[in-house]
Amino acid sequence: MTLLSLLFWLLVGGTFQVLMPAWRYMGQPAFPFVLAVVLYAAMSKKSRYFVIMALLGGILEDSLSLAPLGFSGCALLAAGGVATLLRADFFTFRATAVSVLGAFCTAVATGVMAILLHVKGLIVLTPAETGWRMLGSALLGAIVVPVMFRLMQALERRLGMREEMV
Repeated sequence: MTLLSLLFWLLVGGTFQVLMPAWRYMGQPAFPFVLAVVLYAAMSKKSRYFVIMALLGGILEDSLSLAPLGFSGCALLAAGGVATLLRADFFTFRATAVSVLGAFCTAVATGVMAILLHVKGLIVLTPAETGWRMLGSALLGAIVVPVMFRLMQALERRLGMREEMV
């Protein structure tokens, strides 16, 4: 049941991510709806769910963008790995903690993606442009991730699903 719920939210997140245009300001970062699902799995579910969501979310993001297949998966795994390491220090029911976590992990995912694309020679960004884009994505992550967490928690409560931790 947990996997089905996460797959549902992954599809919802992917749909929102396609429908919302990239934010024109601060380097054109995309709204991190798919990343929010990965972070939710990393913070409140067993580790196997986080890895599955990161890989599936990466395939979804790469198929919806011009990025080579596998790049987004690496970025989502890196951001989710950071969230997993910080899981004990953050409370997923506190909006401010989730906002800080979302900002940090979104910046990590954006930085990893920029490094991978730069190494492959697909984009040429200066460190200042990369930092600007990471800041923009962090701002979006601080807003989107807590909203998505609340929606996912509300559905789980409504369905009577218990929380699964490692």
